[in-house]
Amino acid sequence: MALRQWAVYILILAFAGLVLPGCDRRATDKQESVTDGTAKEVPPVENGAGKSALPLVGTIEAIRQRGELRVGMQVGYVPFQMVGSQGNVVGFDAELAEMVAKNLNVGLRMIRQSWQELIPSLLDSRTDLIISGMTVTAERNSEVMFTEPLFETGRMFLVHVMNADRFKSLQDMDKQGVFVISVPGGLGELRLREILPNAAYREFPERNQAIKEVLERRAHAFIDEEFSIRRACATHSQFLASRFKALTYEPIAWAVRPGDVHWLNWLNNFIHKIRGDGRLEELKRKWMQDYFLDLRPEK
Repeated sequence: MALRQWAVYILILAFAGLVLPGCDRRATDKQESVTDGTAKEVPPVENGAGKSALPLVGTIEAIRQRGELRVGMQVGYVPFQMVGSQGNVVGFDAELAEMVAKNLNVGLRMIRQSWQELIPSLLDSRTDLIISGMTVTAERNSEVMFTEPLFETGRMFLVHVMNADRFKSLQDMDKQGVFVISVPGGLGELRLREILPNAAYREFPERNQAIKEVLERRAHAFIDEEFSIRRACATHSQFLASRFKALTYEPIAWAVRPGDVHWLNWLNNFIHKIRGDGRLEELKRKWMQDYFLDLRPEK
């Protein structure tokens, strides 16, 4: 019995000698991995589909690796984007896009799209940025992030010069017998029935047709976005007039993908810079002087 007990005792000691050093080694290795200051290679995390989830490349880095900035733009909103004499895109937005690309030291590709394509294309990463005279609304802001505004605009109304003293505010139009017109989307977020319950209202399919109604005095006032109103007044300055007072607040900004905070921060700093050094004001005068009466140089 004594020999058997000794044999069991020796076996236990031998087993402990094999196990305990291993435990001590793992503990030591674990501590060294924390304190030695060297980077350890971490295996990729498997996602639900069994594929490796690699770190995402930031938008700025992706643009630089590609060597090209892709800007979504609906062409045809004068003076922001227009087709030039050689078929190229020109205008206020086009020059701003060129300035952003130059600052990033990359090429520029302006992707012409319909208005309905702009946000989906950005969300699908087919474009990096929307520069297209887009106003910030709650609905759009629920889908994309916006930079700081480059402009603050709003809805305005124009009248025939013969009615300029008669209609100085919306309250002056809230009377029976007054005929107010607009176009699809021309009222923006204005609820005309709430502010002009007594006036008659009609929507025309095209701006030129609506403006003609005021020119020929078949309508008393036309309500639309600021740049349309200013353009009409500049084009027909002898016959059309406006108070140029915004009825709504609608900031114009650029759009980026949700969560793209670094890219948004870069763009905001860029906007601060060109506003501070006068380049933004210079572009405004270059492209909008023909449409903004208050920007025309004094003779």
